[in-house]
Amino acid sequence: MAFCEIKTGDWRDDMTLSDCMMHMLKNEIMCDVTLRVGEGRIPIKAHKYMLASRSPVFHTMFEGSMPETGEIAIPDIEESTFNDILAYIYTDNLAVTNSNVTELLYASDKYMLSKVKRECEKTLKRTAMSNHAAKTLQTAYKYHLPDLLQESLQHIELNTKACLLSEHSLVLPKELVDIILKSDYLNCSETDVCQFLLKWTKAQCVSQGIESTGENMRNLVGQTLYQIRFPVVDMDFFSKDIANIDFLSRDEIIAIYRSQYGIKISNFTNDKRRDPFEKKQLHTVTRYNDFSQIYFESDGTEALIFQADTDIWLRGVNLFPYNSDDTEITFKILDETNEEFIVHKTEIDCDYGREARLIKLPKPVQILSGKEYTITTQNYRKNMYYGIMCNHSDKASDCDVSITFKNSPMCTGISNVDQGQFAGFTFSVET
Repeated sequence: MAFCEIKTGDWRDDMTLSDCMMHMLKNEIMCDVTLRVGEGRIPIKAHKYMLASRSPVFHTMFEGSMPETGEIAIPDIEESTFNDILAYIYTDNLAVTNSNVTELLYASDKYMLSKVKRECEKTLKRTAMSNHAAKTLQTAYKYHLPDLLQESLQHIELNTKACLLSEHSLVLPKELVDIILKSDYLNCSETDVCQFLLKWTKAQCVSQGIESTGENMRNLVGQTLYQIRFPVVDMDFFSKDIANIDFLSRDEIIAIYRSQYGIKISNFTNDKRRDPFEKKQLHTVTRYNDFSQIYFESDGTEALIFQADTDIWLRGVNLFPYNSDDTEITFKILDETNEEFIVHKTEIDCDYGREARLIKLPKPVQILSGKEYTITTQNYRKNMYYGIMCNHSDKASDCDVSITFKNSPMCTGISNVDQGQFAGFTFSVET
Protein backbone atom coordinates (compact mmCIF):
# COMPACT_ATOMS: atom_id res chain seq x y z
CA MET A 1 0.00 0.00 0.00
CA ALA A 2 1.38 3.42 -0.93
CA PHE A 3 1.24 6.29 1.51
CA CYS A 4 1.13 9.88 0.43
CA GLU A 5 2.30 12.87 2.46
CA ILE A 6 -0.53 15.06 3.64
CA LYS A 7 0.32 18.75 3.60
CA THR A 8 -1.72 20.72 6.05
CA GLY A 9 -0.58 24.13 4.88
CA ASP A 10 -0.21 25.20 8.51
CA TRP A 11 2.31 28.00 9.11
CA ARG A 12 3.85 25.99 11.95
CA ASP A 13 5.08 23.27 9.59
CA ASP A 14 8.87 23.04 9.35
CA MET A 15 9.35 25.95 11.75
CA THR A 16 11.63 25.83 14.75
CA LEU A 17 10.31 26.86 18.15
CA SER A 18 11.99 30.26 17.92
CA ASP A 19 10.59 30.78 14.41
CA CYS A 20 7.10 30.02 15.70
CA MET A 21 7.52 32.42 18.59
CA MET A 22 8.62 35.24 16.29
CA HIS A 23 5.72 34.49 13.94
CA MET A 24 3.32 34.82 16.85
CA LEU A 25 4.91 38.13 17.82
CA LYS A 26 5.09 39.68 14.36
CA ASN A 27 1.55 38.66 13.46
CA GLU A 28 0.19 39.64 16.88
CA ILE A 29 -1.33 36.20 17.46
CA MET A 30 -2.80 35.87 20.98
CA CYS A 31 -0.92 38.95 22.20
CA ASP A 32 -2.19 40.14 25.58
CA VAL A 33 -0.22 43.34 26.27
CA THR A 34 0.48 46.55 24.37
CA LEU A 35 3.65 48.51 24.97
CA ARG A 36 4.03 52.08 23.69
CA VAL A 37 7.69 52.71 23.06
CA GLY A 38 9.83 55.71 22.23
CA GLU A 39 8.98 59.38 22.12
CA GLY A 40 6.34 58.64 19.48
CA ARG A 41 4.61 56.11 21.76
CA ILE A 42 4.60 53.52 18.96
CA PRO A 43 2.37 50.55 19.91
CA ILE A 44 4.00 47.11 20.03
CA LYS A 45 1.95 44.07 21.01
CA ALA A 46 3.55 41.16 22.85
CA HIS A 47 2.87 38.28 25.23
CA LYS A 48 3.09 38.77 28.99
CA TYR A 49 4.23 35.19 29.44
CA MET A 50 7.26 35.66 27.20
CA LEU A 51 8.26 39.01 28.68
CA ALA A 52 8.00 37.68 32.23
CA SER A 53 9.93 34.52 31.36
CA ARG A 54 13.08 36.52 30.58
CA SER A 55 12.82 39.64 32.72
CA PRO A 56 12.14 39.78 36.48
CA VAL A 57 11.09 43.41 36.00
CA PHE A 58 8.32 42.43 33.58
CA HIS A 59 7.36 39.53 35.86
CA THR A 60 6.85 41.92 38.78
CA MET A 61 5.02 44.32 36.49
CA PHE A 62 2.46 41.68 35.53
CA GLU A 63 2.31 39.52 38.67
CA GLY A 64 3.30 41.83 41.51
CA SER A 65 1.13 43.32 44.23
CA MET A 66 -0.03 46.08 41.85
CA PRO A 67 0.00 44.48 38.39
CA GLU A 68 -0.23 46.60 35.25
CA THR A 69 -3.56 46.14 33.50
CA GLY A 70 -3.52 48.65 30.66
CA GLU A 71 -1.05 49.75 28.05
CA ILE A 72 2.54 50.13 29.25
CA ALA A 73 4.45 53.28 28.35
CA ILE A 74 8.18 52.92 27.65
CA PRO A 75 9.16 56.37 26.35
CA ASP A 76 12.88 56.00 27.16
CA ILE A 77 13.57 53.12 24.74
CA GLU A 78 13.19 53.60 21.00
CA GLU A 79 11.34 51.16 18.75
CA SER A 80 14.42 49.66 17.05
CA THR A 81 16.10 48.95 20.39
CA PHE A 82 12.97 47.45 21.89
CA ASN A 83 12.55 45.22 18.83
CA ASP A 84 16.11 43.96 19.38
CA ILE A 85 15.20 43.20 22.99
CA LEU A 86 12.03 41.37 21.89
CA ALA A 87 14.04 39.32 19.39
CA TYR A 88 16.28 38.20 22.26
CA ILE A 89 13.32 37.45 24.54
CA TYR A 90 11.52 35.38 21.92
CA THR A 91 14.43 33.66 20.14
CA ASP A 92 17.55 34.05 22.30
CA ASN A 93 19.20 35.75 19.33
CA LEU A 94 21.01 39.02 19.89
CA ALA A 95 23.01 41.22 17.53
CA VAL A 96 25.11 43.72 19.48
CA THR A 97 27.03 46.25 17.38
CA ASN A 98 28.95 49.44 18.07
CA SER A 99 25.93 51.42 16.88
CA ASN A 100 23.35 49.85 19.21
CA VAL A 101 25.41 48.73 22.20
CA THR A 102 24.71 51.78 24.39
CA GLU A 103 20.95 51.60 23.86
CA LEU A 104 20.88 47.84 24.45
CA LEU A 105 22.94 48.24 27.59
CA TYR A 106 20.46 50.78 28.94
CA ALA A 107 17.51 48.49 28.16
CA SER A 108 19.21 45.42 29.62
CA ASP A 109 20.03 47.33 32.79
CA LYS A 110 16.46 48.58 33.11
CA TYR A 111 14.83 45.18 32.62
CA MET A 112 17.56 43.10 34.32
CA LEU A 113 18.47 41.09 31.24
CA SER A 114 21.82 39.78 32.45
CA LYS A 115 22.78 37.92 29.27
CA VAL A 116 22.18 41.00 27.12
CA LYS A 117 24.26 43.05 29.53
CA ARG A 118 27.13 40.55 29.31
CA GLU A 119 27.04 40.62 25.50
CA CYS A 120 27.09 44.41 25.55
CA GLU A 121 30.09 44.35 27.86
CA LYS A 122 31.95 42.04 25.45
CA THR A 123 31.38 44.49 22.60
CA LEU A 124 32.40 47.45 24.74
CA LYS A 125 35.64 45.73 25.76
CA ARG A 126 36.76 45.97 22.15
CA THR A 127 36.10 49.72 22.29
CA ALA A 128 38.03 49.87 25.56
CA MET A 129 41.14 48.90 23.60
CA SER A 130 40.97 51.97 21.36
CA ASN A 131 41.38 55.72 21.60
CA HIS A 132 37.68 55.83 22.51
CA ALA A 133 38.47 54.22 25.86
CA ALA A 134 37.28 57.39 27.64
CA LYS A 135 33.78 56.81 26.28
CA THR A 136 33.84 53.18 27.40
CA LEU A 137 35.11 54.25 30.81
CA GLN A 138 32.09 56.52 31.20
CA THR A 139 29.69 53.78 30.10
CA ALA A 140 31.24 51.29 32.52
CA TYR A 141 30.96 53.80 35.36
CA LYS A 142 27.32 54.57 34.56
CA TYR A 143 26.19 50.94 34.36
CA HIS A 144 28.36 49.56 37.18
CA LEU A 145 30.64 47.32 35.10
CA PRO A 146 33.82 47.15 37.22
CA ASP A 147 35.79 44.82 34.91
CA LEU A 148 35.11 47.03 31.90
CA LEU A 149 35.98 50.14 33.89
CA GLN A 150 39.33 48.64 34.91
CA GLU A 151 40.17 47.57 31.35
CA SER A 152 39.29 51.02 30.02
CA LEU A 153 41.46 52.68 32.64
CA GLN A 154 44.37 50.35 31.86
CA HIS A 155 44.17 51.25 28.17
CA ILE A 156 44.08 54.95 29.04
CA GLU A 157 47.17 54.47 31.21
CA LEU A 158 49.05 52.84 28.33
CA ASN A 159 47.80 55.25 25.65
CA THR A 160 47.21 58.34 27.74
CA LYS A 161 47.95 61.10 25.27
CA ALA A 162 45.86 59.67 22.42
CA CYS A 163 42.93 58.88 24.74
CA LEU A 164 42.93 62.32 26.37
CA LEU A 165 42.93 63.93 22.93
CA SER A 166 39.69 62.10 22.14
CA GLU A 167 36.56 64.25 22.10
CA HIS A 168 34.97 61.79 24.52
CA SER A 169 37.44 62.76 27.24
CA LEU A 170 36.09 66.33 27.32
CA VAL A 171 32.62 65.19 28.41
CA LEU A 172 33.77 62.87 31.18
CA PRO A 173 32.19 63.55 34.57
CA LYS A 174 34.51 65.05 37.15
CA GLU A 175 34.59 61.79 39.13
CA LEU A 176 36.18 59.96 36.20
CA VAL A 177 38.65 62.75 35.46
CA ASP A 178 39.70 62.44 39.09
CA ILE A 179 40.13 58.66 38.75
CA ILE A 180 42.36 59.08 35.68
CA LEU A 181 44.51 61.83 37.18
CA LYS A 182 44.95 59.91 40.45
CA SER A 183 46.75 57.16 38.59
CA ASP A 184 50.47 56.95 39.25
CA TYR A 185 50.86 55.33 35.81
CA LEU A 186 50.18 57.61 32.84
CA ASN A 187 52.05 57.26 29.57
CA CYS A 188 52.54 60.96 28.79
CA SER A 189 54.24 64.04 30.20
CA GLU A 190 52.78 65.95 33.14
CA THR A 191 52.46 68.93 30.80
CA ASP A 192 50.13 66.81 28.63
CA VAL A 193 48.07 65.98 31.73
CA CYS A 194 47.86 69.65 32.70
CA GLN A 195 46.85 70.68 29.18
CA PHE A 196 44.08 68.09 29.24
CA LEU A 197 42.71 69.36 32.55
CA LEU A 198 42.66 72.93 31.22
CA LYS A 199 40.89 71.84 28.05
CA TRP A 200 38.37 69.73 29.99
CA THR A 201 37.66 72.58 32.42
CA LYS A 202 37.08 75.06 29.59
CA ALA A 203 34.68 72.58 27.96
CA GLN A 204 32.77 72.34 31.25
CA CYS A 205 32.51 76.14 31.39
CA VAL A 206 31.03 76.18 27.88
CA SER A 207 28.53 73.40 28.68
CA GLN A 208 27.40 75.26 31.82
CA GLY A 209 27.21 78.60 30.03
CA ILE A 210 29.77 80.41 32.17
CA GLU A 211 32.85 82.41 31.21
CA SER A 212 36.16 80.51 31.13
CA THR A 213 37.93 82.68 33.67
CA GLY A 214 40.66 81.29 35.90
CA GLU A 215 38.43 81.71 38.95
CA ASN A 216 35.47 79.88 37.36
CA MET A 217 37.76 77.11 36.15
CA ARG A 218 39.27 76.73 39.62
CA ASN A 219 35.81 76.43 41.16
CA LEU A 220 34.80 73.79 38.62
CA VAL A 221 37.89 71.63 38.97
CA GLY A 222 37.89 71.70 42.78
CA GLN A 223 40.16 69.23 44.56
CA THR A 224 41.01 67.49 41.27
CA LEU A 225 43.50 70.32 40.73
CA TYR A 226 45.79 68.71 43.31
CA GLN A 227 46.15 65.61 41.14
CA ILE A 228 48.32 67.68 38.77
CA ARG A 229 52.02 67.41 39.58
CA PHE A 230 52.88 71.03 38.82
CA PRO A 231 56.53 70.82 40.00
CA VAL A 232 57.30 68.50 37.03
CA VAL A 233 55.26 70.46 34.46
CA ASP A 234 57.30 72.30 31.82
CA MET A 235 58.02 75.70 33.38
CA ASP A 236 57.73 77.64 30.11
CA PHE A 237 54.22 76.26 29.68
CA PHE A 238 53.45 76.89 33.34
CA SER A 239 54.55 80.53 33.14
CA LYS A 240 52.67 81.30 29.93
CA ASP A 241 49.47 79.27 30.36
CA ILE A 242 48.94 78.71 34.09
CA ALA A 243 50.59 81.34 36.25
CA ASN A 244 48.83 84.32 34.65
CA ILE A 245 45.18 83.17 34.50
CA ASP A 246 44.23 83.12 38.22
CA PHE A 247 43.88 79.34 38.08
CA LEU A 248 46.22 79.03 41.05
CA SER A 249 46.62 81.24 44.09
CA ARG A 250 49.65 83.51 44.44
CA ASP A 251 51.06 81.33 47.22
CA GLU A 252 50.65 78.18 45.11
CA ILE A 253 52.45 79.77 42.15
CA ILE A 254 55.37 80.89 44.33
CA ALA A 255 55.61 77.43 45.91
CA ILE A 256 55.73 75.75 42.49
CA TYR A 257 58.53 78.05 41.32
CA ARG A 258 60.43 77.35 44.56
CA SER A 259 60.06 73.62 43.93
CA GLN A 260 62.33 74.06 40.89
CA TYR A 261 65.18 74.73 43.34
CA GLY A 262 64.63 71.54 45.32
CA ILE A 263 62.23 72.95 47.92
CA LYS A 264 59.46 70.45 48.62
CA ILE A 265 55.89 71.71 48.71
CA SER A 266 52.89 70.18 50.42
CA ASN A 267 49.99 70.71 48.01
CA PHE A 268 51.50 69.20 44.85
CA THR A 269 53.69 66.12 44.56
CA ASN A 270 57.17 66.44 43.09
CA ASP A 271 57.26 62.83 41.85
CA LYS A 272 56.98 62.01 38.18
CA ARG A 273 54.38 59.46 37.15
CA ARG A 274 55.66 55.98 36.51
CA ASP A 275 55.79 54.02 33.29
CA PRO A 276 52.55 51.97 33.08
CA PHE A 277 54.46 49.14 31.44
CA GLU A 278 56.24 48.54 34.74
CA LYS A 279 53.05 46.82 35.90
CA LYS A 280 52.92 44.49 32.90
CA GLN A 281 54.22 40.95 33.01
CA LEU A 282 56.85 40.10 30.43
CA HIS A 283 56.40 37.09 28.13
CA THR A 284 58.84 35.58 25.65
CA VAL A 285 58.45 33.59 22.46
CA THR A 286 61.65 31.61 21.84
CA ARG A 287 62.48 30.56 18.28
CA TYR A 288 65.40 28.15 18.51
CA ASN A 289 65.63 24.55 19.74
CA ASP A 290 69.42 24.33 19.53
CA PHE A 291 72.40 26.54 18.70
CA SER A 292 75.30 26.32 16.30
CA GLN A 293 78.43 24.48 17.32
CA ILE A 294 80.59 27.11 15.66
CA TYR A 295 80.44 30.84 15.61
CA PHE A 296 80.51 33.10 12.59
CA GLU A 297 81.29 36.69 11.76
CA SER A 298 78.47 38.72 10.24
CA ASP A 299 79.01 41.87 8.22
CA GLY A 300 75.57 42.06 6.64
CA THR A 301 72.03 42.91 7.66
CA GLU A 302 70.16 40.37 9.75
CA ALA A 303 66.42 40.60 9.04
CA LEU A 304 63.32 38.58 9.83
CA ILE A 305 59.58 39.07 9.29
CA PHE A 306 57.32 38.38 12.27
CA GLN A 307 53.56 38.44 12.84
CA ALA A 308 51.66 38.16 16.15
CA ASP A 309 48.17 36.70 16.46
CA THR A 310 47.28 39.16 19.26
CA ASP A 311 48.01 42.84 19.81
CA ILE A 312 51.21 43.02 21.85
CA TRP A 313 53.75 45.56 23.07
CA LEU A 314 57.23 44.52 21.98
CA ARG A 315 59.62 45.19 24.86
CA GLY A 316 62.85 43.67 23.60
CA VAL A 317 64.62 41.19 21.35
CA ASN A 318 66.64 38.19 22.48
CA LEU A 319 69.98 37.81 20.66
CA PHE A 320 72.91 35.46 20.99
CA PRO A 321 75.85 37.30 22.54
CA TYR A 322 79.29 37.82 21.09
CA ASN A 323 82.73 38.96 22.23
CA SER A 324 82.81 40.80 25.52
CA ASP A 325 83.95 44.01 23.81
CA ASP A 326 81.56 46.93 23.61
CA THR A 327 79.61 46.75 20.36
CA GLU A 328 77.06 49.11 18.87
CA ILE A 329 73.90 47.55 17.47
CA THR A 330 71.26 49.31 15.39
CA PHE A 331 67.74 47.89 15.59
CA LYS A 332 65.06 48.81 13.10
CA ILE A 333 61.42 47.75 12.97
CA LEU A 334 59.54 48.28 9.72
CA ASP A 335 55.83 48.03 8.98
CA GLU A 336 54.13 46.22 6.08
CA THR A 337 55.12 49.00 3.67
CA ASN A 338 58.76 48.73 4.83
CA GLU A 339 58.54 52.14 6.44
CA GLU A 340 60.80 52.46 9.48
CA PHE A 341 58.91 53.47 12.61
CA ILE A 342 61.47 52.41 15.22
CA VAL A 343 65.23 52.95 14.99
CA HIS A 344 67.26 52.18 18.11
CA LYS A 345 71.02 52.28 18.56
CA THR A 346 72.61 50.84 21.66
CA GLU A 347 76.04 49.82 22.90
CA ILE A 348 76.19 46.42 24.53
CA ASP A 349 78.84 44.80 26.68
CA CYS A 350 78.12 41.09 27.00
CA ASP A 351 79.99 37.95 28.00
CA TYR A 352 80.60 35.66 25.07
CA GLY A 353 78.64 32.41 25.12
CA ARG A 354 75.63 30.46 23.97
CA GLU A 355 72.97 31.99 26.20
CA ALA A 356 70.61 34.47 24.51
CA ARG A 357 70.70 38.03 25.81
CA LEU A 358 67.64 40.29 26.10
CA ILE A 359 68.18 43.66 24.43
CA LYS A 360 65.45 45.96 25.74
CA LEU A 361 63.88 48.60 23.53
CA PRO A 362 63.90 52.16 24.94
CA LYS A 363 60.11 52.22 24.86
CA PRO A 364 57.45 49.57 24.11
CA VAL A 365 56.46 49.20 20.46
CA GLN A 366 52.85 48.34 19.68
CA ILE A 367 52.54 45.36 17.34
CA LEU A 368 49.06 44.88 15.87
CA SER A 369 47.71 41.37 15.36
CA GLY A 370 47.69 39.98 11.83
CA LYS A 371 50.14 42.56 10.47
CA GLU A 372 53.63 41.71 9.25
CA TYR A 373 56.64 43.57 10.62
CA THR A 374 60.33 43.28 9.79
CA ILE A 375 63.09 43.53 12.36
CA THR A 376 66.67 44.20 11.29
CA THR A 377 70.05 44.59 12.99
CA GLN A 378 73.23 46.16 11.65
CA ASN A 379 76.78 46.76 12.86
CA TYR A 380 76.70 43.27 14.33
CA ARG A 381 80.12 42.11 13.10
CA LYS A 382 81.52 40.16 16.02
CA ASN A 383 82.00 36.42 16.31
CA MET A 384 78.83 34.83 17.59
CA TYR A 385 76.78 31.70 17.95
CA TYR A 386 73.34 31.51 16.38
CA GLY A 387 70.14 29.56 16.86
CA ILE A 388 69.29 26.55 14.69
CA MET A 389 66.28 24.24 14.32
CA CYS A 390 64.08 27.30 14.81
CA ASN A 391 60.31 27.11 14.96
CA HIS A 392 58.45 28.83 12.13
CA SER A 393 55.71 29.68 14.63
CA ASP A 394 55.82 29.50 18.38
CA LYS A 395 53.66 30.28 21.39
CA ALA A 396 54.69 31.84 24.68
CA SER A 397 54.69 29.31 27.50
CA ASP A 398 52.80 31.53 29.94
CA CYS A 399 50.20 33.30 27.76
CA ASP A 400 48.02 32.63 24.73
CA VAL A 401 50.09 34.58 22.19
CA SER A 402 51.78 33.10 19.12
CA ILE A 403 54.28 34.70 16.76
CA THR A 404 54.88 33.45 13.22
CA PHE A 405 58.12 34.07 11.31
CA LYS A 406 58.93 34.47 7.61
CA ASN A 407 62.07 35.01 5.58
CA SER A 408 62.85 38.62 4.78
CA PRO A 409 64.26 39.68 1.39
CA MET A 410 66.14 42.40 3.28
CA CYS A 411 68.39 39.86 4.96
CA THR A 412 71.98 39.67 3.68
CA GLY A 413 73.20 37.66 6.66
CA ILE A 414 72.24 34.20 7.87
CA SER A 415 68.89 34.84 9.60
CA ASN A 416 65.87 33.00 8.21
CA VAL A 417 62.97 30.93 9.53
CA ASP A 418 65.30 28.02 10.35
CA GLN A 419 68.24 29.77 12.00
CA GLY A 420 69.73 33.11 12.92
CA GLN A 421 70.54 35.69 15.56
CA PHE A 422 66.97 36.49 16.63
CA ALA A 423 66.59 34.02 19.47
CA GLY A 424 63.25 35.32 20.71
CA PHE A 425 60.90 38.23 21.26
CA THR A 426 59.93 39.62 24.66
CA PHE A 427 56.63 41.44 25.00
CA SER A 428 53.71 42.34 27.22
CA VAL A 429 49.99 42.21 26.50
CA GLU A 430 47.45 44.86 27.35
CA THR A 431 45.18 42.78 29.59
